[in-house]
Amino acid sequence: MASSSSPGTAGAGSSTQLSLPQHVQHQTRSFQNEAGFHEVADESLEAIQDAVEELFEDHFEGGGADDSEVPEVNVASGVLTLSMPPHGTWVLNKQTPNRQIWWSSPISGPRRYEYDAGEGTWLYTRYVDAKDAARDDGTDLNEDEFGDGKTLGGALAAEIKMLYGLDFDLVI
Repeated sequence: MASSSSPGTAGAGSSTQLSLPQHVQHQTRSFQNEAGFHEVADESLEAIQDAVEELFEDHFEGGGADDSEVPEVNVASGVLTLSMPPHGTWVLNKQTPNRQIWWSSPISGPRRYEYDAGEGTWLYTRYVDAKDAARDDGTDLNEDEFGDGKTLGGALAAEIKMLYGLDFDLVI
């Protein structure tokens, strides 16, 4: 007969406890359901699209750049594609099972962002993990380690500034 065990314990009569690391226990999802995730993620991707289109229309309109040099941004089926010739293509896409937005950049590589409802922004998951670990350990988090990349909007704004010299404030 199998013994029942409660979550976080190895079994009846055992002194070994199985539990998640403290920083994982503190992570909470900001969404009550999948529909809430889709609503916030879709709004975020569309807001990024609108802001980036406006920025590049203002910068490239009448500037003498040929069409092959003008950046393009598109959102379709939960995927934002940002082509910035000759620098490459950025992709941001919804990851519904994880309730994250995944980022792929030819400059900074892959990243995952999760929504923090308290801050109203998408935070880099490594930043969230480091913040939780620092809290659990009673140590200070070196926020400079993450720079502008701790938020999705900050990462995109930093890379656009690096490539085009354009100041871009995107709180997403």
